[in-house]
Amino acid sequence: MTRLKLCAIVASVLMTFGMGAAAQPISKAEDIKPDTPFAGFLKSQKHAEARAYVAVSEDKSVGRECKDNYTMGNYAIKIMVPIEMDAGATIPKAGRWLGRFQVTRCGRQSLFNAIFNATDKGLQVTPAAPGETGQDLQLVIDLRPLIVKKVKIENCETRGLLDTAKGAPEGYEPKVADGDYETWTVSGCGKDVDLVLLFSKTPDNKVGVQVEKQIPR
Repeated sequence: MTRLKLCAIVASVLMTFGMGAAAQPISKAEDIKPDTPFAGFLKSQKHAEARAYVAVSEDKSVGRECKDNYTMGNYAIKIMVPIEMDAGATIPKAGRWLGRFQVTRCGRQSLFNAIFNATDKGLQVTPAAPGETGQDLQLVIDLRPLIVKKVKIENCETRGLLDTAKGAPEGYEPKVADGDYETWTVSGCGKDVDLVLLFSKTPDNKVGVQVEKQIPR
């Protein structure tokens, strides 16, 4: 595990890799070998800082900032664009991947998702959503502000996305028996609201979403 404060980060090994070196761009997570530059990056302070940025940003968005240690847990990636990294470099020079990782802080444990994009200008990290959404993360990033804005919390302008989960809330009867449901929880001014979302494919193969119900906690 990695224990960290906002100003000091100590990285440790978070993944186990197979043996052997990869001379070409890495296109699958299972092809990452322990002696490749990218494997070194995943164990580095820079990578820990990138994940800490996501966790801190998400906490701030719901008014639940933590000044205590952030403990980094399990981590998994899915490579979308092959990763290129030169020997001796501190970050990849090209590539795009999705990251999902656990964080424990101030007595809370959360799962976070983010998109990591490496270019010759540096590493860009975009928080996607906390929780276990099964939707495409770019869709989630685009949809998130619209969904948060729809939530009705009286006399509260500042709110953020607290959590996502697959399926409808326990005890709720969906209107579509075999529908693709998720529950997104929005928090603001000390109040939490569960949104029951129904996702569907449109005739032009895009994804549609409907807020079926808002359930205050």
